[in-house]
Amino acid sequence: MISKSSVTLHLYLISKSLQPLRKFLFFSVICIAIAAIFLFSAKTGKVTVDFRDFWESLLNPNSENLAAVLIWQIRIPRFLSALFCGGCLALSGQLLQILVRNPLADSFTLGTGSGAALGINLALTGFLPPILSGIFFMPLWAFMGSFGAGLMVMTMAGSRMKQGSERLLLSGVAVSILANSIISLRLYFFSDQNEIRQMVFWAFGSLDNSSWKLLLPVSAFMIPAIGLVVAGSRTWNLMLLGEEKAISLGHPALRIRRYILILSSFLTACVVCLAGPLGFVGLVVPYFVRYFVPLGKKNQLLATFVSGAVFLAFCDLISRLLPGNSNVPTGLICSLVGLPLFLYLLQNSERRSFS
Repeated sequence: MISKSSVTLHLYLISKSLQPLRKFLFFSVICIAIAAIFLFSAKTGKVTVDFRDFWESLLNPNSENLAAVLIWQIRIPRFLSALFCGGCLALSGQLLQILVRNPLADSFTLGTGSGAALGINLALTGFLPPILSGIFFMPLWAFMGSFGAGLMVMTMAGSRMKQGSERLLLSGVAVSILANSIISLRLYFFSDQNEIRQMVFWAFGSLDNSSWKLLLPVSAFMIPAIGLVVAGSRTWNLMLLGEEKAISLGHPALRIRRYILILSSFLTACVVCLAGPLGFVGLVVPYFVRYFVPLGKKNQLLATFVSGAVFLAFCDLISRLLPGNSNVPTGLICSLVGLPLFLYLLQNSERRSFS
């Protein structure tokens, strides 16, 4: 007679033996998805390009015809911006979920996204000298707003964060409401009609302003931060063991928490500089990646980055293909796609908790 424990052990060994195959299939599908979305993003849009002009322009970036300019100066920078923004939001969400050990945490539920938006808003609407409002200073002001909001949330949660995440999440909601209220007051009292229209559209989250001029300087900040996050995966995973266990292993838990907060705030700030606030990416993508590459496994953070990149690039492609004279803001598509996934996550958050 076969015991229940032996059956369970046998199933566990089978599942473990299939993990390399599952990971290989996962990354294979991701690579195919990126290639397919790139081709559709570069070829399709409000202005159609036939196949012959498309391939000629794609292979000859120096061509001065309309198709080449459209593909290389507008669509490819937009596609790359979507990849970077989606990947950074997913990484930021994963870091915050590791920090608070709760799958409901991300840069917007904890207020850091709204804080970054407030920093950008104050910089763009004349609260700072023009010399300090250039493109190279935007990530700095966004980071200051994002980090300040995250620090405020952690302070409000206090020591009770160890006992449960409800107080932390409510603190994040409160900080988000405060930051959004300040933005609304700024627009109501100090902005003209054209400025209001631009800021409201930007507040939805949009990649319409993507360009090499904007992408290159912001990506110069993004890439080192992404490298630090992926390289330090073993250090971040120590927080999954609990602060006491991390300290017993000789690792300063408080310092790790600070690094996680700084890196997640910086990644969020860079995304807000490029595209404004984009919700749900950092919330739902890390959750579903863990089905294929569990937390603590090698390349888990890399899988999270590429999955977030594919998710946002797909949402942006949908926003460009919808009928109408102008593109629907990408943030609205992210909300429509991410909300059902978030509701599913909310129903299963206890079962999939880190604790």
